[in-house]
Amino acid sequence: MASSDASAFESLDFSDVTVALVAGLCTVGLTLALEFGVGVEVSFVYRLIPLVPYFGYVFTRGAGLSVRVWSALVAAVTLATFGFFAL
Repeated sequence: MASSDASAFESLDFSDVTVALVAGLCTVGLTLALEFGVGVEVSFVYRLIPLVPYFGYVFTRGAGLSVRVWSALVAAVTLATFGFFAL
């Protein structure tokens, strides 16, 4: 029994978890950077913008792009949002 559980764990694909982790960290980081970094008060909806590419990843099942590309897209959207509201 233990060997089948171990083999099931080894066969898991962590790409969804990786993109979700990047999106979550970028969302929290954007909120903290805007509120405490530059002191800009932004609506809750705009602070959730880094989740948009993540939902695109989930609903298109990756669309043939790698996890690295999706993670970079999430980071780029986060930086663009920060730049828009901070500058």
